Amino acid sequence: MLHIIVILLAFANPFGAAFGTVVAALAHLIDLINGFTHNYGWSMLALALLVKIALYPLSAQQYKSMKEMQAIAPYMKRLQQKHKDDKAKLQQETMALYREHGVNPLAGCLPIIVQYPILIAIYQAIWQHRDVFKQATWLWVGSPLSKHWPQIFANDLFQSDKLLLLIYALSLFFSMRITPVSDPQQAQMMKTQAFLMPAIFFVMGLKLNWMSAFVLYWFGFNVLSMLQQVWVMRGPSRIPAPPQDTPATLAGYPLHCPNCNKLLVVAKGSKCEACGTKVRKLPLRPNGAVAKPAPPAKAGDRRDK
Repeated sequence: MLHIIVILLAFANPFGAAFGTVVAALAHLIDLINGFTHNYGWSMLALALLVKIALYPLSAQQYKSMKEMQAIAPYMKRLQQKHKDDKAKLQQETMALYREHGVNPLAGCLPIIVQYPILIAIYQAIWQHRDVFKQATWLWVGSPLSKHWPQIFANDLFQSDKLLLLIYALSLFFSMRITPVSDPQQAQMMKTQAFLMPAIFFVMGLKLNWMSAFVLYWFGFNVLSMLQQVWVMRGPSRIPAPPQDTPATLAGYPLHCPNCNKLLVVAKGSKCEACGTKVRKLPLRPNGAVAKPAPPAKAGDRRDK
């Protein structure tokens, strides 16, 4: 998770002298954007938009992978119930399930890794451009409120602003709350982290005096990520939901009668209660995927034995 990574770094430059070229380019880009916005606060939000557009294909893949993992969760649950006493078999069938549906559980990691150096480079660009940001204001930052309550509001975009930190913490809370989690234990853990992580970052921002310009960029990028996530997650999934469980399906029969297409209720002699057609059990699919219904039985099979 990107936020945990950021906790472990002190926003120093870990990539060597060559990274300075990227930092200088970002600082120049901020100045170019400011030529249109004429305000460095809005420039940081515009920079967040440009970075989000550049990373859109990667982040779209991340949310697509998240959506696929959510869709495949019911299949996983069935496998866990079936192989709860055989972890090796469970792992084997889980990988088979991923292959059958074309799901890569690690596909969402690359966008997070890519964001890491960009985030550090932007922090460094602001730091190297500090003389400019010490003169920059934005909305309440540097307004009369800053003179009346300097312990809360920053005088410029290089200082730390408690209100902006709080707004970012709230955006982090909502971004974690809308992240889909199917497993009940993970859902409870995510709920706890949704309260804990924003509090940790708010305190860290206060202790480390995170610059308002940096927090503003991070807030903008976070809001844009939430909008993209909601957009992607609302679309239909290519992975169909598993059939509902009924006494017939739990016994290995299809959900609907292959002959009359009604919800199957199995009567004596493995026959459909509605039409009397003898129904065959579905072939076993150990990885939890949906099996195709068996063809209707021949006419001779409908006679009572």
